[in-house]
Parts: sequence; structure tokens; C-alpha cells
Amino acid sequence: MELKQKAQKAVLNIEEIVGATLSPGQREAIDKIIEELVIEAMRECEASYGHAARNVCSEDEDMAHKIGREIEQAREALIANLGGLR
Repeated sequence: MELKQKAQKAVLNIEEIVGATLSPGQREAIDKIIEELVIEAMRECEASYGHAARNVCSEDEDMAHKIGREIEQAREALIANLGGLR
């Protein structure tokens, strides 16, 4: 499921819990909150996994760089997907 679809599903779930239909402005605000939280969580994971990769691959710097590039590419793809939420 695409990030935008997940955010929309989250908004629908919130509407169900609240028991009311949200205005377009409220939906936009919630989408932004979700986007910011996902970015924050992604950055924390990236930092943690990057650190772990460097520790595990300290003797093989080439492998550490390859893993680092993979993490960076995944981060860039996630940010691009999050940009679609706007």
C-alpha cells in the first residue's frame, strides 16, 4: 500500500473514532502530522541502521558504503513518496 493510501486510511480511521467527517483543512493537517511522524521515524531508523552497518562492516568499508548507499536510496524513495502526500 502506498504511503498516501495509508495516510488516507489513517484519516478515515480517525473519522470513525471521532464519529464525524473532517473538513478538508483538518484532513490536510492530519496528513501533515502523519508525514512528519513517518519522516521522523524513518530518520531514527536510518541513523540506527547506518550505525549498525558501520559497526558490522567496519573491516569491510566497501560493504559498509554499499549498505549506506542502499539506506540512502531507500530514504530518498520514502521522502519522495511522502512528498506525494501533500
